[in-house]
Amino acid sequence: MIDDMITAKKFSADILEKAEKLKVSIPSVPDKIDSPFFFARFLNANNGDVEKTRQKIIQLFEHRKLMGYEKINDLDIFTTVNIGKDCFERFHISQLNYEVTSKNLHVFVQKMEGTDIKEILKVMPLSYVLHSYFMLQENFSRAMAHTERKTGKTSSVVCILDLKGLNLMDFMNPLSGPAQLARLVVQVWAEYFSEHLCKLLLINPPGIISVMWQVTKRLVDPNTVEKLAFLSNVEDLKKYLEPEAIPVEYGGTYRDDTGYADPPEGACKQPKRITKEDYKPQEYIWVKNGILKAPKGKSYSIKAFQTSEYIIKTTTEGKLVWNYTTSGDVDFEIVKRDAGKEMAIWPKITVTSLKSLARNLLHRESIF
Repeated sequence: MIDDMITAKKFSADILEKAEKLKVSIPSVPDKIDSPFFFARFLNANNGDVEKTRQKIIQLFEHRKLMGYEKINDLDIFTTVNIGKDCFERFHISQLNYEVTSKNLHVFVQKMEGTDIKEILKVMPLSYVLHSYFMLQENFSRAMAHTERKTGKTSSVVCILDLKGLNLMDFMNPLSGPAQLARLVVQVWAEYFSEHLCKLLLINPPGIISVMWQVTKRLVDPNTVEKLAFLSNVEDLKKYLEPEAIPVEYGGTYRDDTGYADPPEGACKQPKRITKEDYKPQEYIWVKNGILKAPKGKSYSIKAFQTSEYIIKTTTEGKLVWNYTTSGDVDFEIVKRDAGKEMAIWPKITVTSLKSLARNLLHRESIF
């Protein structure tokens, strides 16, 4: 049993040497996520490619700044940050206790019971969930950094995903909202955070595990599949994790008595229920911002690997409000050009519209 215990990956001498050189080009890492293995982790995720790693780290720093979560505390990321709060309150998730680990690993728990992803995507843009995933990984990064600074050893995160209550049929159609969301979340994970999560333990799978494997393989890449483990018995968690890091509900000894979890033995907070008031008409984003009639839109045909710009000229400060739909994946970002200089005001992510849903707008407003 002890041999199955999950431990954090140790980085090779080559990766550690490249990490030291990379520090020179990015001398300032934010205190909350800085650790002895910060650069090595990203380098390992990018197969030692220094320039690619440098670009990814800079993009991550930009996302933290533009979305407003770089300096606030962990709980506020879940409860007060715009977009993050709207998203996280809909999900059945735990928080990370920095002082509770298993073999230097942190354990995050998510339950599917009470979470209807198909309906969630009708009351908020898919982009909200994708941006919130960056914020969740920020929480992971802080916990790992804390442990690595404290112990001098590598850390990582193990996720326990409780599939009880999951509607498997929502993921059978690759064009469905839940399947598209899963695909894009995995894409973000693969591009930025593949070394943050060392194992995903799936418990209480609905139906036959072999069927779950087939569905999963359609949603994730081969490297991700290697990090998955379907457990037929919840007691098997003890083969992988120490009891003090496993919630009481699953046979361990950990409970969250901070007031966040309900019940404390399950370590997760209850998700906010969706009510009829949460479903908004498509013109809501305009009315909310005092625009009684939506401005006339424009259509663009964008071919693969091509870019398209929509330019708004202004000489005064104000609020930028936007919405759009797309028939496929697009990389979306907003930049400000002033006196020959270009500055990002909304970070780039890959998004898509969910045509099958009643509300498929991808929108947000921003002060500039």
